[in-house]
Amino acid sequence: MRVLSEPEVKAQYFKHYVGVHADFGELQFDDQDPRHSMIARYNPRKLRPVLVFLDPQGKEVARHHGGLKSKEEALLLDRFVSERHYLKTDFKTFRASAG
Repeated sequence: MRVLSEPEVKAQYFKHYVGVHADFGELQFDDQDPRHSMIARYNPRKLRPVLVFLDPQGKEVARHHGGLKSKEEALLLDRFVSERHYLKTDFKTFRASAG
């Protein structure tokens, strides 16, 4: 996601989040491997890319499938999560009402 390397986007995301990059697309796990359940939990359909936002307790609060199309969309996603709009609506609705 090239958009995430835009200076303004990068600054906002570094300010609000701890980023972790993981690419599980090429990995093959059997059902007994503990990593299998973690991957299935966060990306059950193996869609890429996926951004998962967790609160300080590790609870998932937001998820975005697919690439971010613009700097503006990335900054809007930041606002959606950092301002906790996910408590009231989903990102699609938030994006429509913001634009």
